[in-house]
Amino acid sequence: MSVLDQLKEYRVVNVVLPLQEGGQQLIDGVARTTTPPQLEITFLPDQLNMAALNPDDICQVSFDVAGSTKTMRARITAVLSDAKLQLEMVESSSHVQKRAYFRIDAELSVSYWLLSEGSPLARSIQTPVNISGGGLRVPVDESLRDGTEIGLELIIDGPEPRVIECAARVVRTYNAGPTGKQVAMSFVDMEDEDQDAIVAYCLAEQRKQLRLKVQVLGR
Repeated sequence: MSVLDQLKEYRVVNVVLPLQEGGQQLIDGVARTTTPPQLEITFLPDQLNMAALNPDDICQVSFDVAGSTKTMRARITAVLSDAKLQLEMVESSSHVQKRAYFRIDAELSVSYWLLSEGSPLARSIQTPVNISGGGLRVPVDESLRDGTEIGLELIIDGPEPRVIECAARVVRTYNAGPTGKQVAMSFVDMEDEDQDAIVAYCLAEQRKQLRLKVQVLGR
């Protein structure tokens, strides 16, 4: 079955959009196949910066289906509105999902510090972060090498309010263009109760965000 066949109905996807000067924007949207190999992706209002997009470069679109991740490379062929793009698939792939937890973008209070520092200085992150039961992706103002050990404090506001302190390890750094760097890290020292609270929070937020994305389709 073609990857595009999995998008005959609207499905939430993760998109890496190319920006001018080599940057990238990581963003969620709702995708649907129109006339293969074309598809359209709708985003929430005010998420896209159309002027910053690089339509000559390749986008990456991915989504999960039955335990595997479907990924396609596609080109932007048309801007349909300030929140909708038309893309054309150029190639696709599928692999078994290695991630044990789904990810969501959320407004969380997060602080981090370098465990290697003698007198750690906590950096506060107030912008949206991407989180799952297994790790976190956050914007940073500094360069962090893969393998760097990080201390974290996360404030979860529901459905089980909780302050979580744990350790994490940097696994990848992204160049996010105008928004700066983003660092993906995996949790390496976390209590089971804290991990359960994060999973419950992600599930509640996913339901809320899916309702918002459904509203986008009715615009």
